[in-house]
Amino acid sequence: MPTPLRNDFRLWYARVAAATAWFALLLQLWLSIELARTNGQGAWHGVWMYFAFFTILTNLLAAAALTAAALRRSASILVSPGIVTGIAANIVLVGIAYNLLLRNTWNPQGLQLLADVLLHDIDPPLFLGWWWLAASARPSRYAEILTWACYPIAYFAYAMARGAVDGFYPYPFVDVPELGIARVLANALAILAGFIAVAALLVALARFRAQRAHA
Repeated sequence: MPTPLRNDFRLWYARVAAATAWFALLLQLWLSIELARTNGQGAWHGVWMYFAFFTILTNLLAAAALTAAALRRSASILVSPGIVTGIAANIVLVGIAYNLLLRNTWNPQGLQLLADVLLHDIDPPLFLGWWWLAASARPSRYAEILTWACYPIAYFAYAMARGAVDGFYPYPFVDVPELGIARVLANALAILAGFIAVAALLVALARFRAQRAHA
């Protein structure tokens, strides 16, 4: 049974992690708007581009879940162990995919570098820590991975639809005009396989922890 001290630590952890996540998201939103204005495209174009990225959408989900925990919204679906684990798998994917596939494709500086580090290197382990504190003791089922995978699959469809409309593909490995649809589909399947591997590892850790607690 969680002790009051442990509950206090979890609450403060959620508050600090939520504040960090929202700061990173708002900083990146401001940077996106400023870049659009600098390029003469207007603020709304910056907002439109901001919501094109898996990184942003996943960090928004993580920030919302952490905020629900920080505000003690125990009835919220965002703090249910299954949802927290699904978000954890997706935000870990954000960090891994960025560091393996994208880090060397650009060289951010100044505030953009700060936002980049927060969104890809700080927020994912922070949320993973929250998962460990709040959700990993609940034994997950491997079948739940199919539900969690609906999110990255839906994002892929969303990115393809946006690209078909305005010609912008947010990541080089899904750039249909450059790579062709067959290569893009192959890349998407490879990333989905990586997500499934991450999710399976989280389920295995949760099951192992639950078994040890029961013993």
